[in-house]
Formats: sequence, C-alpha cells, structure tokens
Amino acid sequence: MKIMALGIDYTTGKPLIPPLDEGAFSDYLDQALGLNIDHLREQTRAAQGLAQFRGEIEQKPTPNLANPRMAGWTYLINANDPQAAAIIDRVRPLAEHRGMPDPSKPLLYHGEPYDEWFDWLGDNYSPLVMDPLPLYVLIVGGPDQVSFHFQSFLSSAAAVGRLAFDNLDDLGVYIDKVIRLEKAPEPVPTRSAIFFAPDGGPLDPTYFSRRYMAEPLIEHVRNEAAFSTTAFLGFHATKQRLDQALRGSKPALVYTASHGLGAPDQELSVQQRLNGAICCQNDLGLPLANWLYTAEDVPTGEPFLEGAIFFQFACYGYGTPAESDYMHWLKMDTFNAKSDFVAALPKKLLAHSRGPLAFIGHVDTAWLHGFNDPEEPFIMERWHPRIAPYLNAVDELLACRPPGLAMREMCKRYDIANAQLTNTYDRLQRGKLKRTAEFKTRLASLFITRSDAQNYMVFGDPAVQPRIME
Repeated sequence: MKIMALGIDYTTGKPLIPPLDEGAFSDYLDQALGLNIDHLREQTRAAQGLAQFRGEIEQKPTPNLANPRMAGWTYLINANDPQAAAIIDRVRPLAEHRGMPDPSKPLLYHGEPYDEWFDWLGDNYSPLVMDPLPLYVLIVGGPDQVSFHFQSFLSSAAAVGRLAFDNLDDLGVYIDKVIRLEKAPEPVPTRSAIFFAPDGGPLDPTYFSRRYMAEPLIEHVRNEAAFSTTAFLGFHATKQRLDQALRGSKPALVYTASHGLGAPDQELSVQQRLNGAICCQNDLGLPLANWLYTAEDVPTGEPFLEGAIFFQFACYGYGTPAESDYMHWLKMDTFNAKSDFVAALPKKLLAHSRGPLAFIGHVDTAWLHGFNDPEEPFIMERWHPRIAPYLNAVDELLACRPPGLAMREMCKRYDIANAQLTNTYDRLQRGKLKRTAEFKTRLASLFITRSDAQNYMVFGDPAVQPRIME
C-alpha cells in the first residue's frame, strides 16, 4: 500500500512528494510520536475543554443552529493589526445583519503562543465571559495576523471561517454580496452540482480520488439528494470543460478532486499567485496555461457561481504554511514558502460581487490512501471511513446548512484523532501494542484522518446561509 500526496510541482511537473511506502510512512510516525507527544498531550487537554464549550453551545435551547441570529455570531481580529479600526468599520454591516450585540467589540487575539491558547479561550471565548456563547466565529485577517493553527484550534469549539483579502474593498464587496443574496426574494443557485476529478492513472493518487471519492459522491448526490449533477471525470476533466461548465451554469455546489499546484522553489509572489491552483487533466503534455486553472481564469465582468459553495480537495487549495506540519512527523524537508498565505483562487472567487458565498479547501499537503492493487476486494471497506467527513459536508451543504456547521463533524475528528494518537503512544510505551503490519496500516490511516480534520477549513463567513431554487 502507498501513501500519496495530491500535489504537482510547478517547476518539474512531477509529484511534489513521491509516493511513500505505508510501512515507512508508519515508521516515521511511530518515531515521531515520542518527539511530538508533549504537543499532542496539550492538544488533547485543550480539546477536552473545547468539547465542553461546543457541547454547551449545541445543547442550549436554540430552535435552529443553522440560524446565526439564534445560535450567535461574532468575529475575531488581531488586536495589533494596523487595519483593525478599518476592519471593524467594514464588518459592521455583516455583524448587524447577524444580530451581534455590539459590532464594535470583536474577539481580540494578541498573537498568543500555542501553550496559552487554552487560557485565551477561558479569558475570551467561554461561557464565563460570553453568555450566550456564539456558535459562529469569523476570523478577519490573513495567517500573518491569526495563524492557520489557531483557526484549526478554535474550530474544535466553534464554527469558524476566515476572510483575508488583498484589500479592504474586496472585504466590503464580499459582505455586501452576502447580505444581498440572503435578503434577495429568490435564490440564484439551481438544484444542481458540478463535480470535477482528473485521473492520472492507477499509479497516481487522482485515480483513487476520482474512483473512490468523486464517483461515490456523484452517485449519492444524484440518487439520494436528488440533485442534477454534471460530472467531468478522467479524460473529460480538462481545463476547457471546467471553464465552460463554471461559466455557463448556476450550481449550488462545485466539488473538485485533483492535484493542487505547489511551487516550493519559486519566489513568494509566484507561490501566492499559483499555489493551490487546480491541476486539470493533462494527457497531451499541454502548456501550463492549458491545464492549470488559476485565480486568473475567474472572470470578473459576469456572474460566476453566484451564491454557490466551492469545495476543493487538493494540496494548498486553501493556503500554504511557510513550514509544513509534516516535516516534524515524516523527517521531510518541507519548507513551503517564506511566509504563510491564503491561496489566490478562494480570494478571487469570494471577492467577486456575483460569485460564491464560501470556499472549503485544504491548508498544506493533502494526503491520500492509495492502494497497490486497485481491484483488491475489500478496498472500499478501507476507503469508506475516509469518505465519511466529505459525504457529511456535502449533505449538509446541499441541505442549505452554513459551511461552518457542515464542517463540524470533520473538526470533531481532529479532537478524536489527537486523543487516539496520544493513547497509541502510551500503549506502545506500556507494551500493550505490537508493531504489526495491521498496526502500521491503522496508524497511517489515523494520521491521515487527523491531517484532513486539522487542515480543511472554511474561507468566508462560516454562517452564510446557502439558498437553492426549488
């Protein structure tokens, strides 16, 4: 069995990370457990408190958690952000629309180090200081102001999203769009979804994401959710077809499963422009412009996916951390960039005045369980647990639930996976576990589940309320 990363190198056109043998992958994790155990214990301890907060939110007498006015809504900024006052002014219309008691008083983050985050929660976001505790939290600012890790951490307690644009005008455009679409007499999106999944062949991870992710999701959405589906799979998943489909329809959901582009040896400006772009089917050795779908391909002079939710399964689709999490776990030289940044594609999509409401994507490298023998009889049994959080998210989104709520199950998995990894280390130390082939398989699967749960995030207001024509 192989462990594969969904990423293509901008310079070489080859995988960003070669497929790793599952045994070697698990051996790295096994060794790294001891090195990372203090960090994991702190995460597990914090998760217990976060789960308590989450439980109090979800169990309060609220008729509808999908309604931010009932469930509560607030936003968070870095207190030291030089644009803090201007951000508060720009966010006010959305805060008033969401029923925030005092739009001038957001949650304030001061760049506290990780070991103080749980204390920050007690001082700022807990039932002792906020009653009632709002379910939805919108981070406003890039990862230089509020880190990706803090966003993931906070998602264990709240339904979290982020807005981070290149200028405040784009922030204003997005907020105006959200309010306009939620107040409009009729919704724009139709009861339809677009799926896009290239296939690089049985030795490439996109073979598995096409066959064992996209195809089951399409069947489910078509037959169980009764949505019209347009699918571009394998040879048909070209940039030209994707561009034509996105321009010419009004889907409620766009779901892409592909490689994401990475440019680790390029200047930061190139990375900020291209990292996370959708790598389309390229069987003919086409020039970059003919197979890479980037932010520059999003039209600005016409409506484009207005009111839709865009879900991207790929490396770096949401953003790129300067230092990959995996260098601590897998002994890999995985410095990604000079600084953390949000990808260009989600920013361009959400800054479009007639564009999508939210984007869900992955920070850092996205991993996939691949298999040496695609025809192995029990392959689907192994794959189904990995599909579950994506299936749940799709179901929630198509039921017009806010994206922050749709991702809650995936966020809960992060808490569980950290606790399981901690427990695994303790049991190994006590001699209660043996490092068998089955153990290695389970360890690899657990780590990948943890990665997904940590790094899939919402870009946009987590409380946006998708609306779909009947």
